Amino acid sequence: MIAIHRPGAAAGRVPPRQRGIVLFTSLILLVILTLVGVMMARLQMVEEQIALNDQDHQMAVQAAEATLRYAEAGLGTTYVNFAGDTAGLYTWASGVTDAYQSFNASSPAGDVLSYGGTALPVSGTPKFVIESMPAVAVQGGSLSDQQYGAPTPPVGVYRITAYSYGGDQNAAAELQEIDGP
Repeated sequence: MIAIHRPGAAAGRVPPRQRGIVLFTSLILLVILTLVGVMMARLQMVEEQIALNDQDHQMAVQAAEATLRYAEAGLGTTYVNFAGDTAGLYTWASGVTDAYQSFNASSPAGDVLSYGGTALPVSGTPKFVIESMPAVAVQGGSLSDQQYGAPTPPVGVYRITAYSYGGDQNAAAELQEIDGP
């Protein structure tokens, strides 16, 4: 047997028509894997931002809830002068815009009350307003002056609205409750 020797051909070399296909395939796979990695990193950053936004919102809700409890504690003792319709204490009237609809955390200090309890991890001091609502009778009672031979005065009902920011000014919460008998 006679061996024919071609110039430039060495043992184990790829025939000329297949040169570069492995390199091309490897580069395509590398580009695909890089794109997948970049997309996963961006997805992770978006999920992290969603979690941070939710945390800020939850902080705002909890601060507003603490503000409601703070306002409740002052009803009947600290917060009693609703006749002036100022400084965060208002009397509800039919046909007039409700006080809570015209305030927010950036309202002037004279229009709202400020939370004064323990420090909260929020970006600003929570604010609130209290509206004295029309009186109601105790369950099973009557709004008349006489009930079963004894005077039964109606009891007061209050609408408390609290507004708070979260960890930054982008997250805010407004909570409202009716406090009464």
